[in-house]
Amino acid sequence: MTLRGKTAIITGVSSGIGRATATLLVAEGARVIGIARRSEKFTGLQQELGSALVSLEADLALPSERSRLAVEIARRAPVVDIFVSNAAECVYESALALPASRLDHLFQVNVLAAVELCAAIVPLLRGGGHVVQISSVVADFMPNARFGPYAASKAAIEQLTVALRLELQPKGVRVSLVRPGLVDTPIYDQVPGFDATREKLKQQVTHWLAPSDVAEAILWLLERPAHVTVSELDLLPTEQTR
Repeated sequence: MTLRGKTAIITGVSSGIGRATATLLVAEGARVIGIARRSEKFTGLQQELGSALVSLEADLALPSERSRLAVEIARRAPVVDIFVSNAAECVYESALALPASRLDHLFQVNVLAAVELCAAIVPLLRGGGHVVQISSVVADFMPNARFGPYAASKAAIEQLTVALRLELQPKGVRVSLVRPGLVDTPIYDQVPGFDATREKLKQQVTHWLAPSDVAEAILWLLERPAHVTVSELDLLPTEQTR
């Protein structure tokens, strides 16, 4: 399967996995509609990818912003081939200590935004379209209790992705779940209280995945023949066993 001439929507393109995926898909001939929270983050990527990237700014934690974004996507791309739901935030805190408002914000971004955008994009997907949801192996294995809220949000979106696969398969739309392990990405720079654990993890797993490793895995599953669906893909650094 070739990506040349295809239209892909990718959330969280300002850095990390989203940025690497957008760059790789454009290199393969796709047009990318990239979504990120802050417009200034687009500057370098827009210069790099040029007109092949359409930049849309939105705060996915806000329902009003998601509604506006759904309308804008339909205006910019009446037909879509690929949706990579990548945007997420990470929390490292006990479920008993995390304020309800913070937990709500986490689920707004990691779960509700992914579902609502998918609901808006699915009607635009032509036959042979592909939805890719980025999750994490932490949904199955929590190194310690403070990963609990983040793991819960990922477990929720994974079950919804399974339901989406069942619903869209008769329509010829493929649905894939990608579950990376430790990835060296800027998301961890924004997680309060995580520095000590991050250093400990780096002592145990010295070579983390690069965002480009995950992007290449996404490209690989997108390029499978039409009769093949990669339903779930776990991607780990060699030193990480689970």
